[in-house]
Amino acid sequence: MPGRAAGDVSLSLDAWHGDDRDGSEPQREREARQAAAMEVCLNCPVMVACDAYANAVVAEDGKTRLAEPAGIWGGRLALERHRAFIKRRHEVAVAAPVRAVKTPQRLRVLEALAVHADAEAVAEAAGVDVRTANWQRSRLVTQLNLDKGSATRRELLAAAVERGLLDARVVVGDDGLVPAVPPPSPSSRLSSAGSEAGVDDAVLPSVPAVLRGRVRRPGRRRVQVMPGQLSLDDALAPVLNLFPNNEILESAA
Repeated sequence: MPGRAAGDVSLSLDAWHGDDRDGSEPQREREARQAAAMEVCLNCPVMVACDAYANAVVAEDGKTRLAEPAGIWGGRLALERHRAFIKRRHEVAVAAPVRAVKTPQRLRVLEALAVHADAEAVAEAAGVDVRTANWQRSRLVTQLNLDKGSATRRELLAAAVERGLLDARVVVGDDGLVPAVPPPSPSSRLSSAGSEAGVDDAVLPSVPAVLRGRVRRPGRRRVQVMPGQLSLDDALAPVLNLFPNNEILESAA
């Protein structure tokens, strides 16, 4: 029957994708529709093939996505399939080629990190500022396929040794709690907020926290010069001539 599901002729094909309607679908109706559609999927002889097709990864404009990003396919909701796609994409990610990691500055930061745990000491040993050193550490974490949110210095150095980027004999160990990429320090956040707002760093401590980032340096008002307009010196010249030798100042005192 046209427009009806082969597994259950009482069910419209819209059950797998939702009705084309104006406005949102009521939650109770949506859940009932999805449950009915997935029940048919579970008894379908091509469910596995359907799931494999819909969740295949395709490239589009330099990005990857699911072959069928919307709707119920293979007995799984779109949200469930997207979550699996994101998790799978992270799991199958491969580390960057060694040649992409081996930039001179990045290697200097890595060698400095092998000896030092303090962010400032790493930057000084690498011959760069702290911000640059932290950025290079972040790039190393990404290129060595480590978790940015939880990777430690020990894990980063171990991955570098494994890839042949670092000699294990030069690595100075730590307690395993030092992050691979240090979080921004409070002073750097204040400095950044001050520079963006146009406020001197020395002034920031006196500014309430709730106002930081919103303070603006008062602008200078420009005085418009009109043609033929006298300057202040020209306007006061006749008066000053009446009181030679700064008598006007002495009388004012």
